[in-house]
Amino acid sequence: MINRNDPVDLAGKRIKAILYGVGAIGSEVAKYALTKDWLQIVGAIDSDKSKVGRDLGEVIGLEHNVGVEVTGDPAALLKQGKADVAMVTTGSFFRSIYDQLESAARAGMNIVTTAEELAFPSLQNPELAKSLDEAAKANGVSIMGVGINPGFVMDSLVVYLAAACLEVESVRVKRVVNSSLRRKQLQLKVGAGLSLEKFKAGLGKTIFGHMGLLESAALVADGIDLRPDKISQSIEPIVAERAGSTQHIKVEAGMVGGMRQVARCFKNGKPCVELEVQFYLDAPDPRDEILIKGKPSVDVIIKDGIFGDQATVAILIHSIPAILKAAPGLQTPIGKSVTETFWQCPVELGC
Repeated sequence: MINRNDPVDLAGKRIKAILYGVGAIGSEVAKYALTKDWLQIVGAIDSDKSKVGRDLGEVIGLEHNVGVEVTGDPAALLKQGKADVAMVTTGSFFRSIYDQLESAARAGMNIVTTAEELAFPSLQNPELAKSLDEAAKANGVSIMGVGINPGFVMDSLVVYLAAACLEVESVRVKRVVNSSLRRKQLQLKVGAGLSLEKFKAGLGKTIFGHMGLLESAALVADGIDLRPDKISQSIEPIVAERAGSTQHIKVEAGMVGGMRQVARCFKNGKPCVELEVQFYLDAPDPRDEILIKGKPSVDVIIKDGIFGDQATVAILIHSIPAILKAAPGLQTPIGKSVTETFWQCPVELGC
């Protein structure tokens, strides 16, 4: 699906892109996009008033201007319709960014977005997925949620590896991340530095854990034709055994150092897909493990794991040629139309 050396042929023209969101990830997306001679950023949008009116180069920390002014008026910029693709990095929840996605689609722009729920948009938001799919088709554009996780290491890569199996009995994926090396937002998101009481009280409010794990589980089950009867999720704290700190957070022994989150798909009452993520400070032996039991079985370990922030940026940019070639509509990262994923099953969220 992704080919970094295959920009879409637009009669010799560069692909024109709008950056929708100039936060931590959006800034890195912009920096990488500016290194690609086949891609041109022609607009940038952000709601932060301190960024509006300034050159994008200055906002993202470059030592030179790039000739693109950050605007706080998305409607005016989208109305110009001068871009082939919008790169949306503004949020995780489908419902909260729906209007942004729909307005870009109605302006005739294809969309790649890091919103985690867009990896399998019909799972928790079938009505929104149907509506956005119709808007995309009506305007001849394609939309896809992309990223490292969800979008690649715990789902698309698994489905790709499973293509080597005559039969698949079950899938288990485990991702261990040393969150000491990650950005402040992630450390806070997994509850590092909180007491056990505050962690439990914050679940579902200020602590959402790893966004998109349910979507990854559904994507794997759908991709290997193990359509589940039920999907469940659990989140629990990982308690720090010793004191530690990062430049952002201080953790005492006995406090929360991070979290363990598990999503499971059940088929005929038995688990068929299990995805586990562990994010905690100073986690030893970080890695990505993929075990596919089948004929033949596949057992893969990626030492140190794939560094999420950098990989998300890479995948978003490298997905642009593919999304411009895709059929109009809302797509999943494994290349299926969202209309093929409108199966329903109970989703149980636990703590």
